[in-house]
Amino acid sequence: MAKRPAWWHTMQEARRQACLAVDFYNRPGDRASYLDFVVHMHLAWQDLLHADLTRRGVNLHYRQKGSRRYERLPNGDKKSWDLAKCLKEEFSASDPTRANIEFFIGLRNKIEHRFQTATMIETAPHAHALVINFEAELVRRFGSVYSLGSELRFPVFVQSLTPEGLKQQKALRRGVPAATKSYVTKFEASLDPAVLADERFVYRVMMTPIKGPKTEADMALRFVRMEDLSAEDQRVMIESEGRAVIIEKLRDVALKDELLPAAAARAVECLIPFKFSTNDFTAARHHLGVGPDKGGKGRLPKSTSELCVWIESTKQWVYTQKFIRQVADLVATADGYRAAIGRGPVVKPATAVPAA
Repeated sequence: MAKRPAWWHTMQEARRQACLAVDFYNRPGDRASYLDFVVHMHLAWQDLLHADLTRRGVNLHYRQKGSRRYERLPNGDKKSWDLAKCLKEEFSASDPTRANIEFFIGLRNKIEHRFQTATMIETAPHAHALVINFEAELVRRFGSVYSLGSELRFPVFVQSLTPEGLKQQKALRRGVPAATKSYVTKFEASLDPAVLADERFVYRVMMTPIKGPKTEADMALRFVRMEDLSAEDQRVMIESEGRAVIIEKLRDVALKDELLPAAAARAVECLIPFKFSTNDFTAARHHLGVGPDKGGKGRLPKSTSELCVWIESTKQWVYTQKFIRQVADLVATADGYRAAIGRGPVVKPATAVPAA
């Protein structure tokens, strides 16, 4: 078997550090350590970015100012980029993921041992985003085979599921040190409102018991995207005052009349006067921001379950009748077709206008 490249070992260390961080976060009582969670997630992110940069052949060592000589550590090793430098190289200044990590870089030195439980509760949404963002970047950069989904489980807990538990959490939040509160307030005030509201910066969860008979498709925990919620569900979430965010609800996941891309393209063609191929369908959905991105490793920003569904068992995307109608409406005219596809349409022979 061929020797693994250095970046692979760094990536595996990133995964190990993330699992260790989550373990420190989920431990019960005095065994939990929020400071250790923050420290190990810092290392996990740094190792993840170092692994990908190394894999891509990027030189991630500091050079002495005005010289091509490398900066050295006390032991003589080359000094590698720290996490802050990696973030500047890999993410734009307005990226919510970058803002979330930078939040924890600053918070690391604000956590006092005797107040760390209160700080954990106060910044729990940020911590959830930190871990979820890590998983998303890990899969995006290295593929789903390295997902932490098989390593981490949802913890069993009771603290905040009763009125008494909720009162206890509110009381603990009042114990956050003034310096920590000031840091959080100032950091968030410096952010663009769009970044502050993005779930990649703060990820809150509302959980409700699922009632009714259990089906084979049921899992103990399911999440829905914000845009999948009704206006009423969103109102309830917003009025929850931070206790939750993203309502979990029973959702029908059985396939009905969703179609694979080729069949979806044929369905669109039946609704419009023009020829419409699978490549045209791909161009149209990219124009609308739905389905997988060009690399196939992520989803486009408007990929809601009302429009498309990822089938894990077959590794395929299928598209709903609602989205097919949306595409048909978009390309039903020559101007709309040209705007979405990038070229003029070809009229189907059966619908060609006869010569006068």
